Amino acid sequence: MKRRSLITRVLSYAFLGISSFIMIYPVLFMALGSFTTNNRFLEATILPIPNTLNVTLFQRAFGAGVWDSYVFTLKRCVFYISVTLLAGLIGGYIFSKLRFPGKNKVFLLFLSGMVMPGILMLVPQYLLMAWFPLAGGNNILGQGGHGFVGEWPVLFIYGWVPPFAIFLLKQSFDMLPTEYEDAAKMDGAGIFTIIFRVYGPLLKPPVVALTIVTFLGVWNDYLWPSLTIAGHPEYYPIAYRIQSVVLSDWSPVGTTDYPSVMVRTFLATWPPAAVYFILQRYFVQGLVASGLKG
Repeated sequence: MKRRSLITRVLSYAFLGISSFIMIYPVLFMALGSFTTNNRFLEATILPIPNTLNVTLFQRAFGAGVWDSYVFTLKRCVFYISVTLLAGLIGGYIFSKLRFPGKNKVFLLFLSGMVMPGILMLVPQYLLMAWFPLAGGNNILGQGGHGFVGEWPVLFIYGWVPPFAIFLLKQSFDMLPTEYEDAAKMDGAGIFTIIFRVYGPLLKPPVVALTIVTFLGVWNDYLWPSLTIAGHPEYYPIAYRIQSVVLSDWSPVGTTDYPSVMVRTFLATWPPAAVYFILQRYFVQGLVASGLKG
């Protein structure tokens, strides 16, 4: 029995080690390639081991509007994290603690938004932005102009009521006893005080998990900007900016500066990776806790 247990453990660790290497290999290749020269990169077999720190590439990489896209994307992240947490906390509290006719049916209607693939909503969302009344030269009927397409508001005025956020925090609210709310009401607390000052500190794991998911989604947003703001580089988020710069640097004749491509890719990928690794403990706790009851 002990021998079988030892063999199982060894095989498990071997499987996890090989799987981890397969997943981390592209990231390691990109990170090492960012600090090497092009000749050294082309000579690499398994990994591009740098013989010198080619940090000048990082200085050049922040050109071509990359820094402006960094700042613009961070603004989008802060905005959408705030809106998502606000809608999730209020919506989760309403569907968990309040009682009103048709509550379960309305909640199922919200959940239906999680079932439908996001790709199916692209055309309706695009038309809604293009035909938005009194925007971009449109009249009251949404005709005559381009609406919000090609303008910065198109990256901020959709997705304000995320079904996943409401579902996650509703499940978390269900696990909290109502005695906290009753005690707060006896002290004269209002509904927003109860949500944000009484229940809010108790929901740290799911709130952090939701923050990570929202940050990753906004930071890596590429498809929607490519449809709505193409040709307006002053509004490019970082994912779309990096893709545009990489394609402009790419050469089909084999003279591509691969370390420069790796540097720009590294600049686009390290912030979400850092956020996840720093907060992964709360991320796992939040997702696990939300599934304990419901």
